[in-house]
Amino acid sequence: MSPIGQVTRGTTGSNRLRRFDRWIAHLAGRELQSGRPLVVDLGFGANPTTTLEWQRGLHELNPAITVVGVEIDRQRVEAAAPIISAIHGGFEIPTVAAPTVIRAANVLRQYDVKQVAAAWALMSSRLAPNGWLIDGT
Repeated sequence: MSPIGQVTRGTTGSNRLRRFDRWIAHLAGRELQSGRPLVVDLGFGANPTTTLEWQRGLHELNPAITVVGVEIDRQRVEAAAPIISAIHGGFEIPTVAAPTVIRAANVLRQYDVKQVAAAWALMSSRLAPNGWLIDGT
């Protein structure tokens, strides 16, 4: 099955999502502080810098958190694989476990507004109970 979605620009930069990530940790903190939660960075882009930064911040909250980057562009996944846990996929979130948090930062803004609700529904269907889908630009 092919990943659901489309390749986006994939631009990113150091510290670009720092405030956004602190907000996520505050919002979903209770669900992330115990156990071994899985979090997904959907659409990490051409460079996994922000995924690594998010992972570092989350590990301060709970060192047992697993961070997985999901990217629709296979070449980006292959380039990132030595740096982060990266898998090829899209809105279907092809992980073994249900994520506690899915972060889709700067992805859906590149889609037609008519496609957004279906993407939200599909990603939300993959979440763990009480999980969070965080979509932002």
